[in-house]
Amino acid sequence: MLKSVKNIRKLNNVKMLFLSNDLEVKSAVESDFDEYFKELKLVSSAVEALKLLKESRFDMLLIDSMMEDKNLDEFCEDLENNKISIPRLIISSEDTNENIVTAINCNAYTFLSKPIKQKDLRLAIIMCLNQTKRTDKLEFQNGIYFDEYRDQFYKEGGTLIEFTKLEKSFLKLLISKKSEIVDYELIKEVVWKGKDMSIFTMRNIVNKIRQKTYYEIIKNKSNRGYIIDSIKK
Repeated sequence: MLKSVKNIRKLNNVKMLFLSNDLEVKSAVESDFDEYFKELKLVSSAVEALKLLKESRFDMLLIDSMMEDKNLDEFCEDLENNKISIPRLIISSEDTNENIVTAINCNAYTFLSKPIKQKDLRLAIIMCLNQTKRTDKLEFQNGIYFDEYRDQFYKEGGTLIEFTKLEKSFLKLLISKKSEIVDYELIKEVVWKGKDMSIFTMRNIVNKIRQKTYYEIIKNKSNRGYIIDSIKK
């Protein structure tokens, strides 16, 4: 069923950070889920988890109420104070009202009680990734961004940019070669599939892309080719 859903987020493209001091749960998650994700980082310390979230980009945060350094409420306050926005799930062996309220205030997608069943956790992760704001996008100036998993370009606010196949292919080629000048021959080979193409046709495509986004998104390197504008970190 999942394979037939259009644009569903694939777990093998996901970078997951898991904060837990429960050795049994950490071992189970590592053995059951390590091959699912692009990267699975397991830490015991709340301080270390916060440091990693500030330094690197993760797609999801799995929080166990059992952690070093802090309690669940304190760690959620740290996330809020540092304005860290990331899809998150919370698990705990204590499904008390206090922990549930904390999870809600922490903007967690859901709260799961231990012992955790593998299928329940996997489904929760899939649902969370596909129903919360995604962090896996390439951002340009003026609010323009490319969602790699939806394979679409958007304006600020989520408005879809209606590119033709040639325009979209042109942009994706430049993105794949970011920081490099892409010469005319490679553009002809990849975008036009080797078919006849004049330099005037190419310039027309570039101008249409600029009109739909902003002028500096594609920079012309005289007699050499084109390069994409800087992608925000």
